[in-house]
Amino acid sequence: MKKTLLLTLAAGLVCSTPAMALDLYVTGATAFRQNVHDACKNLFDTAPVLGSTLRYGTSATGGDNKTGNSAAQWVMTGNVGNKVTALGSTPLTIHALFTGSVQGIQTVETGTKIIFVNIDGTTVTNTPTIAFSDCASASTPYPATGNFSEESVAIQPFVLCRAVSVNNGVTNINSVTWEQLKYAIQAGRIPLSAWTYKASDHANYVYLLERTKDSGTRRNQFAQELNGFNQSAVVYNYDVTNNVFYKAVNTLNAATGSTGFGVIGAAGAGNVNLNWGSGYVGGGDLRTALGIDNVANQSIGYLSFADAKSLGANPWAQVIAFNGLWPTAAGAGVHGNTGTNDFSPITTGTYACWGNEVVVYPIISPSALNGDQNLTAAQLGDQNTPGTILGVLDAQSTGTPVAGSIEEQIENSKVAGATAIRLSDMTSSRASVGGTITP
Repeated sequence: MKKTLLLTLAAGLVCSTPAMALDLYVTGATAFRQNVHDACKNLFDTAPVLGSTLRYGTSATGGDNKTGNSAAQWVMTGNVGNKVTALGSTPLTIHALFTGSVQGIQTVETGTKIIFVNIDGTTVTNTPTIAFSDCASASTPYPATGNFSEESVAIQPFVLCRAVSVNNGVTNINSVTWEQLKYAIQAGRIPLSAWTYKASDHANYVYLLERTKDSGTRRNQFAQELNGFNQSAVVYNYDVTNNVFYKAVNTLNAATGSTGFGVIGAAGAGNVNLNWGSGYVGGGDLRTALGIDNVANQSIGYLSFADAKSLGANPWAQVIAFNGLWPTAAGAGVHGNTGTNDFSPITTGTYACWGNEVVVYPIISPSALNGDQNLTAAQLGDQNTPGTILGVLDAQSTGTPVAGSIEEQIENSKVAGATAIRLSDMTSSRASVGGTITP
């Protein structure tokens, strides 16, 4: 009798002990970070625990001082069992640090540890589980092969933007041609006379602010100009203290705007930052530079549609055309648009600045690959396996999106101006990054 009672009490204690949380470590594309953040919040049964400001990183941990879905680093936790049935009642904690598409792919495939934030504000140095990328892994030095695969998530639109100052030569720039962009990549700057046709502007330069080489945004930008991954480029950064442009050197500095340094931005600081050349680490860093309202800031840049939204006084205020074409059917009316974006110039194949967003993931259990992971292959899954993490987060449909998916996040954001495109909305395609668009 006593033995039976003790066994019954022991069983009750086991059942009442909360399950240890499983962990998903996310890295990769800074351009797609807002979509991933918002979709992950929708993945939970109820609003996830965010830990107040503790969910955001600092430059010491590879994050930044941004908040909400603009942050390069965050963490959230809660139950997802109503949507991700493979996890049941086991809580899930999602740790995210967006370091760049190519660096993200590399760290996933090589098991390189980076610094993530825990829900209590402490940090953990851990291998990432999956990486989102604005470009296919085959277009980088790290194709997803062997224990890794990739799948398409959405379409990522890009735009050219001019700096916010209204007192300098960039007010003359309303469109950039393929040839002008090609020249600017190779020279780092282009004479203002390319737009004004004035001899007096031959030595008056407009600077092309550039991302570091591990950026998927840069990979798309270069590829559509027929440049390879290792194409040399002249990179100028903007010194926000002295309001001058300088030719960058490949040296890391986490504090934005220090003269002489090549790498600007915090997303790689304290982490691997594997010598990816000069430029801005994240799209948010480049957007910040374009947002400096000074007459000396005569610059343009290539941004994701999401990052471009908050550049200037109104949504998409600084977007300019590419080859005279605009990313939405509103044309120049995209400036200040707060309603639904009609991306038909992209979906039908006339506007060329876009790429396939992909996710690179292990096809065997992450826990079998790296000792600091605790997910199994049956829990992580893929987009074709309903009830798994990727089977929900990355699910694709032609009708009503799966609840908790990135596709649902895109669909729900259309009312306020979507920043990405569902794959099912595309009637055009390209076989490779920056390749010919058909039909």
